[in-house]
Amino acid sequence: MFDVQYICLQSWVPVRASNSSASEMVTSLLFGETCIAVGELDDWLQIRTNHDGYAGFIPKNYVCLLEPYTHIQWKIVTEPFTYMIHNQMVIQLSPGSRIPQNNKIMIDGNEYVWKNGLGDKTIVNMLEHAQWFLNTPYLWGGRSIFGIDCSGLVQVLGQMSNLKMPRDAFQQALCGTRKTWSTRQAGDLCYFENKSGKITHVGILISTERILHASGKVRIDFINPEGIVHSHSNELTHKLADIRTW
Repeated sequence: MFDVQYICLQSWVPVRASNSSASEMVTSLLFGETCIAVGELDDWLQIRTNHDGYAGFIPKNYVCLLEPYTHIQWKIVTEPFTYMIHNQMVIQLSPGSRIPQNNKIMIDGNEYVWKNGLGDKTIVNMLEHAQWFLNTPYLWGGRSIFGIDCSGLVQVLGQMSNLKMPRDAFQQALCGTRKTWSTRQAGDLCYFENKSGKITHVGILISTERILHASGKVRIDFINPEGIVHSHSNELTHKLADIRTW
């Protein structure tokens, strides 16, 4: 079925470049995110994500029809350690997921309720959000606390702050206002280029000398006017190209 809307009601699902589980994962859907089917091949849907227009393929059984959920008002999960639960059945949630405003949803005839692992803790700012992702393993196409890439990290942090960011680093590098090295500050985004001059990496400054980014895992390294300096090896790992606001 073409032009039919679907919703992800799993912790996350991979979106692949072609209709094969061995195909490259190009991005992913978080719980509550939606997509539109633009084609169908065997047991796979060719889809386009609604939040950023990214295209790819997912197995049909990874998503549900959106129609029964169109009446729901949604909100963004801005906390770690949360989940939807029905009896002993648990769906772990990554920050950036979408859940109903009333914290309840019916899935396969069962009512799941959102549980908040932080209790009454007050959320301070985006930098606190960012550090929740520390040590998350790097995963090409990942956008969750279970696995994430550099631009996925920035996109999800944007969602948590009601900022719409494109999916890829080179697209994100066109957003915001350009900063100079001398005017940089915590919270700015830094972009890095490969030998061909293409933007291939992004990170968020947590101070004027340190940057949080996804490289092997979400980690904190040093930054200087040349680029990222690995905190243990002192190797220059990424060449700085630009600094921008969100």
